[in-house]
Amino acid sequence: MRQVAILGVGQTAVREHWDLSLRHLAVAAGRAAMSDAGIDKVDAIYVGNMTSGRINKQRHLGALVADYLGQWGVEAVKMEAACGSAGSAMRQGILAVSSGELSAVLVIGVEK
Repeated sequence: MRQVAILGVGQTAVREHWDLSLRHLAVAAGRAAMSDAGIDKVDAIYVGNMTSGRINKQRHLGALVADYLGQWGVEAVKMEAACGSAGSAMRQGILAVSSGELSAVLVIGVEK
C-alpha cells in the first residue's frame, strides 16, 4: 500500500452560521483545503455528514459539493455513519489513495 499524506486543510469558523447554508460551509472548507494543498483538481470527494437528508432535505450532498467546487466528473459520495460520518469519509479517502486507485481526494466533514 502507498503512503498517504494530508496536503492541505481548511475550516470554517466554529460558531453559529445562521446566514450560511450547509452547502456554503462545505464548499468554503473544501476550497480552503484545496487552496492550502495548492491543487485545483481532485479524483474524488468524500463528504461525511449525518443530518443533511433529514434536516436540509439534501441526500446527495457529495454531488452538490462537487458541483459547487467545479469538480465535475469525479466520484462524489456522502458518507453517513452517525457521529462517525467524517471519520468514515476520512477512512474512505485514505483507502482510495493507499490502494493506488486514486491520487488526490478531498474529504469534508460538515454538519448544520
